[in-house]
Amino acid sequence: MNAKRTPRVVVIGAGLSGLVTAWKLLQRVPRGSVDLTVCEGSSRPGGNVSTERVGGYVLDGGPDSWVSAKPDATELCRALGLGDRLVETLPGNRRAFLLHRGKLEPLPEGLLMGVPTSPVAMARTPLVSWPGKLRMGLDLVLPRRHPSKPDESLGALVARRLGREAAEALAEPILAGVYAGDAWALSSRATFPQLVAMEDADRSLILSALRQRRRAPKRATPPSIFTSLEGGVGTLVEALLRALPEGTVRTGLRVSGVARLSDEDPRGRWAVEVDGNPTFFADHVALAAPMHRAARVLKGMSALSEALGKVPFGSAATVFFALDRRQVPHPLDGTGFLIPRREGLGLLASTWASSKWPGRAPPGKVLLRGFLGGAGRAEVVEQSDEALTTAARRELWRLLQIRGEPELTRVFRFRQATAQPLPGHREQVKAIHDAAADAEGLHLLGAAYDGVGIPDVVRLALKTADRIADALPLKVPSVSPSSGPPAPR
Repeated sequence: MNAKRTPRVVVIGAGLSGLVTAWKLLQRVPRGSVDLTVCEGSSRPGGNVSTERVGGYVLDGGPDSWVSAKPDATELCRALGLGDRLVETLPGNRRAFLLHRGKLEPLPEGLLMGVPTSPVAMARTPLVSWPGKLRMGLDLVLPRRHPSKPDESLGALVARRLGREAAEALAEPILAGVYAGDAWALSSRATFPQLVAMEDADRSLILSALRQRRRAPKRATPPSIFTSLEGGVGTLVEALLRALPEGTVRTGLRVSGVARLSDEDPRGRWAVEVDGNPTFFADHVALAAPMHRAARVLKGMSALSEALGKVPFGSAATVFFALDRRQVPHPLDGTGFLIPRREGLGLLASTWASSKWPGRAPPGKVLLRGFLGGAGRAEVVEQSDEALTTAARRELWRLLQIRGEPELTRVFRFRQATAQPLPGHREQVKAIHDAAADAEGLHLLGAAYDGVGIPDVVRLALKTADRIADALPLKVPSVSPSSGPPAPR
């Protein structure tokens, strides 16, 4: 790197990963000491985070929250001055339903990642038959899986411990539903390593879950599992954009390639091509894009590109309906419902946004969201808005006995947006990092490397920014006691 010029950093992708990386990097380095550009191919920053506000409704097309137990996203919000805008799920509605034989049944209390901790609640629920419940009880005496055995699917793990029926009735909609994926294809170690750790530590999933429940503080109201923001998750993206200097994020720049330069090139280590032409030269490139997109951008690095391209991604769509409360006879006394594949419907799940979060709909109105697509149904997202709306409406209207026409509908599509980690995914990620080991100044990040949730994405982005900052040849000016601290950003 030419020490006489300002170091250049290019971030490819203005989704949450790219924006957090850019923000944290500028927190770490002196003002004006880095030439930073964030390239975004679409016209809108945010990636999968897509929030619209219309007529008093708040529509989170993508993720509407993050897991409260993982602190990274919540701490980021506080650092950005959004601490007073953090919200929990509405206390009176902290339960969910599951479709069973065409009827919405509440999920039994005490489930921990689909593992029961309340014998009474499990005895009462119709979601699992009595033979299935007895089979679940065998988990208490079955031997531990040998730790040297290879990664197994999420469905296989739960079926081995709790039985096939429990895997289909509970694990598939509750756990695989997070990925809109197939429980029998997803890696247990990559998606829910907690379950693997529970068996490794306590042999029995049920015993391990019971121990965790006993350690949890007793509360009259169930704790909020999820955290969000007033105005939707898009509020976080907006805060990040405000915190970045004007002109840092450039939309409509679709990066077509990243090529390595010679060590002697004074322009930097990397050439970033837009529409096939070298447009930016950089000392560090943070490629914050889905793995399949990164594989195309790095096509000149065949081993790395091939490793990146082996991780499959799925597509899904969400459809919103805004209605008058009087149109919906169901009490909507929960966050929504899940649909097991065995029910044979096109709808995957539904979130009752106005019952889940405060301020998502005007008084006297409701906001409902339906999920379509997922594993084996990727082609659904290519249907027209009318077709998607009709499909979601047909099943929601029947299940909730809705009457009349919605006052607002909105469709969001997410093509090849959700990683589907297969067994051996962790080894595949290691192969990716091994292939990139000698690519100095190239940083890979985003969902699927270290988890797909918002806190996982934020954590990796913060680490990436720290690695870049630590590698830059910056001369930080000393501050004498008489001169005071540097001026704030």
